[in-house]
Amino acid sequence: MIYSPDLGPYPVKEAEVLPGTAVSPYQPLVARWPDAAPVGCVIFCHGLGSNGREYANLSRYWASHGYLALHPTFADSIIEVAKAEPALGLDPDSDLTGWTSLPEVRARMHQKLHSPAFWLARVDIVQTILEMLDSVLAATCGAADLPLAIAGHSFGAFTTQLLAGAEIDLPDGPRTFRDNRFRSAIILSGQGRDQQGLRDGSWDGMAGPVLTVTGTRDMGAKGGDWHWKCEPFDLAPPGGKYLAVLENGDHYLGGFADRQPQVPAQIAAVNALTLAFLDATLRQRGDAADWLNGIGTRVGDAPLIFKTK
Repeated sequence: MIYSPDLGPYPVKEAEVLPGTAVSPYQPLVARWPDAAPVGCVIFCHGLGSNGREYANLSRYWASHGYLALHPTFADSIIEVAKAEPALGLDPDSDLTGWTSLPEVRARMHQKLHSPAFWLARVDIVQTILEMLDSVLAATCGAADLPLAIAGHSFGAFTTQLLAGAEIDLPDGPRTFRDNRFRSAIILSGQGRDQQGLRDGSWDGMAGPVLTVTGTRDMGAKGGDWHWKCEPFDLAPPGGKYLAVLENGDHYLGGFADRQPQVPAQIAAVNALTLAFLDATLRQRGDAADWLNGIGTRVGDAPLIFKTK
């Protein structure tokens, strides 16, 4: 059964705001929100090489059901890398979506994925958005004091884990970046142990509500399979934790990220899971929590493994 939201669907407004500011030092901050008073705000962190204009289908869905979605662009966007490193021979004004097929570029991007400087730069941008949120809201929906969630895909799921309380090892020692302004977190194809500073004990402080989504064909940058992708759920303390593993779902979870092959049943499942989670954790909707806790072996037409704790 698919989740039935109580709000929307509303027309969706979109804007690119605050370019050239500390909030958006690279490409403009992309915002999508309902043509109605929003009920919550989600900051979405893109994956390696992507940018704030992507993942539009997912955030338009959230916006159509009441949420303001904010998409920053980080320095590891392939467009920004092309600008910063001309020796790679990339034209930043061209279509760079095929960068993963270029061995030299792929190797350089993976260096960034495993570089603490890029981890910290991402956290800094999200925290700057939080500090300037009043200006962001004034430039978009005009709301105030919206409950907040953090979400992200792939490298963005790593950023999400940090802000949700996961501890990592850095060259100067272990650190945590938990920000209590976020009521909940959505990890889409995240990371497990022995990568990017994550290890046993990393999730002990991730106490808030978290939804982790992966697929049985989802693989990590170093070859970890879907069981490894489940570790943010498996190793976090109980309480408000949800895990969804899409049968035959790949790294893009049915194609919710733009420009990927589309699997409609999986897209519908990810939409339903994430929206119900937002409604349950940001709006405290009991019917949304009941729906999540009642999931069996499928959401709509998408078979999955689903766990709660």
